[in-house]
Amino acid sequence: MLAMVRPLRYMPRPQSLFEISTRTLHGRFLLKPSKRLNDLVLGVIGKALASHPGVRLYLFKVVSNHYHAIVSAENCFVISAFMGHVNSNIAREAGRLHQWPEKFWSRRFRQIGIDDEESLLKKIKYIISHGCKENLVFSPEQWPGVGCERALTTGETMFGTWFDRTAFYNAERKGKQVHPQDFVKRYPVPLTPFSFLADKTESQRQTYFRHLIKEIKEETIQRLTNENKQVLGVEAILAQDPHNCPRKLKKSPAPLCHASTAAGRKAYRRSYKMFVASYRWAAEKLRRGEQNVRFPENCFPPPLAFSMPSSGTPPPL
Repeated sequence: MLAMVRPLRYMPRPQSLFEISTRTLHGRFLLKPSKRLNDLVLGVIGKALASHPGVRLYLFKVVSNHYHAIVSAENCFVISAFMGHVNSNIAREAGRLHQWPEKFWSRRFRQIGIDDEESLLKKIKYIISHGCKENLVFSPEQWPGVGCERALTTGETMFGTWFDRTAFYNAERKGKQVHPQDFVKRYPVPLTPFSFLADKTESQRQTYFRHLIKEIKEETIQRLTNENKQVLGVEAILAQDPHNCPRKLKKSPAPLCHASTAAGRKAYRRSYKMFVASYRWAAEKLRRGEQNVRFPENCFPPPLAFSMPSSGTPPPL
């Protein structure tokens, strides 16, 4: 059985590609685009990449109530640390910006493996299409929020602003005369080229994404024409109340992986089942009190339950 409280983090091999996604609580528009929010989100991502150099970021798109990214790393620990930095700081900064003191994200980030190149190409198009497929804008480049279309088509490096609140707070506690601007730093947000474009020149990679964006735009206009629909438009997107949420949220089970063939999905699932079985076997031994239990590589062992010392009194602090 694969049913668990939540799926185990699983990486079949180092530098496996993953689609990462996270949605805001109730799907609220807490990531609604604005110049300030766009800058702080890019600043958080840039700071996270600088603090976790083992993470490779290939693509990302932030829409009003969720975001998608494609990343890789040597192991799951690096990705989890990176995502912990990104999600916790976006929650604090965007929550402060929109006066939202409650829980920000609806759940922990979702991590889905991308098993082959065909699935990767579909996922790239899917992520870039955000904003168009929801009938918000005609072209991916018209989306007023955070995205990397311009960086992919021009080679321009994105930058964001990071405010070191911890350093600012500590300086104030020490009675220093400080200005918030002294704790601001601009961080670049570098993108790693996809391996299927590794043998192409920078100009050829940009041409590939320009053609893809043109294709998405043409398909969007054709679909809207056939359905006799209009886009919401940038002005209406920017006017949304960040505390509001959509009438209906898309809710569907997340796949274990993105694979273009049934055989690929079956092989990935088989590998995951072996990983889960090994993990559970080790976890059971650990619960029985055995020492030096060996867990599968690249996993997070379960925490041990608290047990009172035999004296019946808590240990000294």
